[in-house]
Amino acid sequence: MLPTGSNTVAISAALDLANNTDYTVLAVGDGGNQPLALLPLVDNNTAPPAGQVKVRVVHAAPFANTLAATEVSVRDKSGAVVGGLARVPFRGASGYLSLPAASYDLKIATPDGGTTLIDPKPVSLAAGGILTLVATGGANGYATGITAIAAGAAPSNPLPTFAIGPVKVRVAHFAPFAASLEGTAVRVTVDGAEVLNNFRFREFTPELDLAQGAYEIKVFPQGSASAAITGTVELDGNKRYTLAAVGNGVEQPLGLQQFEDRASAPPAGRYALRVAHTAPFAATPEATAVSIRTDGGDVVAGLASVPYGVASGYLELPTGALDIKVATPDGNTNLIDVAPLNLPAGAIATAYAVGDGVRQPLGIVAVPLGNVALEANVDQSVDGIWFNPALSGQGWSFHALPSQNRLIGAWYTYTAEGSGRHLWYTLDSCRSAPGASNCLLPGAFDNREVTLTVYESQGGLFGQPAPVVTRDVGTLTVRFLSCTQAELRYQIGSFTSGPVPVTSLVPKPGCTLGN
Repeated sequence: MLPTGSNTVAISAALDLANNTDYTVLAVGDGGNQPLALLPLVDNNTAPPAGQVKVRVVHAAPFANTLAATEVSVRDKSGAVVGGLARVPFRGASGYLSLPAASYDLKIATPDGGTTLIDPKPVSLAAGGILTLVATGGANGYATGITAIAAGAAPSNPLPTFAIGPVKVRVAHFAPFAASLEGTAVRVTVDGAEVLNNFRFREFTPELDLAQGAYEIKVFPQGSASAAITGTVELDGNKRYTLAAVGNGVEQPLGLQQFEDRASAPPAGRYALRVAHTAPFAATPEATAVSIRTDGGDVVAGLASVPYGVASGYLELPTGALDIKVATPDGNTNLIDVAPLNLPAGAIATAYAVGDGVRQPLGIVAVPLGNVALEANVDQSVDGIWFNPALSGQGWSFHALPSQNRLIGAWYTYTAEGSGRHLWYTLDSCRSAPGASNCLLPGAFDNREVTLTVYESQGGLFGQPAPVVTRDVGTLTVRFLSCTQAELRYQIGSFTSGPVPVTSLVPKPGCTLGN
């Protein structure tokens, strides 16, 4: 055998091959720890018994310079030795093991089982198969791994393996399948062992320590012997994960969702925030899509249409107040309005949108921080004409712009000098300078209280073009007590009013007194 591009023989051997016999010949060794050589193996291609699979294991990983130091054991997930393979040295090969067709989760470890050397991901072995599994690598910069050779076929690519190392795992309950928190209680098992009991919607655990590997997770409604969610998760070593129970069993099925969490610290003076959509409020991906926006309506980090089950990457944000909301993709309907967040520098968090709006309210859980305070969603419930019976012929008109968390309006009144001249003021929560196209205070309305700039325009002629001068003459503060009752205070020039109670003249449909 000659290396590609070389005229120097690397391996030279004479093989005595018998007639009517099948062989697999492996080139093994690294030329350093172990010499380069050919390893002939006699194949047995007779079919296994019905429902069985034949498996042979070969050690061709030259990771140490003595045979004793290369010895390995083959074990199942529980750590039990498989097929008596407790001390297999380099170039060692087992006989064929006849095993039931099933999914197998095996690993290559030191002879005492204390250190895992190669951890292949679970693989399903079909009945009738004949396989040779070859441990490879471990020298000259090649990672260790497993290559599967099926009878009569070329070797497959190396089997997927787990990165070996400790794992940090957090478990979260984001499945709003019942109308009460008590009704959402579950118990959780990992590989059959109970790890959580009376675990409720919106709760999450501290990070739990596991090793790399595949784990079967089952979630049982409290008091039930039947699992509502069953799933297998594959966890690579040296990583962090959150495993979340999701869905409500109606619009979206109950299931288990796996998120890989960030381990590296954000840059100095910044924090890392990810947004994940686990709120099953609709039945189709299109209907569940949301946008993430500032209170002023700007889309955050391109998150204009995020469907259920999707998470953003981590956003590295400067410290300071972050005021965002979850809205429909067009931004016209607010779904969840988050109170300003102030995360410290160095923080790493994921903001999970949770709830379905029916069984459990929509909200945000920031892991690992906890439930996030919300503001009222800006809607159009306060739109319309408002009046005070004691102020005959006067009134206020308000109109909300939910996409911008903004309130605009008009004030119909009279001049103060007693002439009875009608006077219109215009109102805007943006608080910008007269005539400005920008919004000085975007997102200033929270559907409950707001301060608006009062603008007065003079000049102009009825039905004719004419110069108009608009000036800022004061402020009007409105506190909506309900969709039918509010309280005003205003400051115009040097005059400051006391509270002025006002009532909606024509409440919006669905609005009742006290709402």
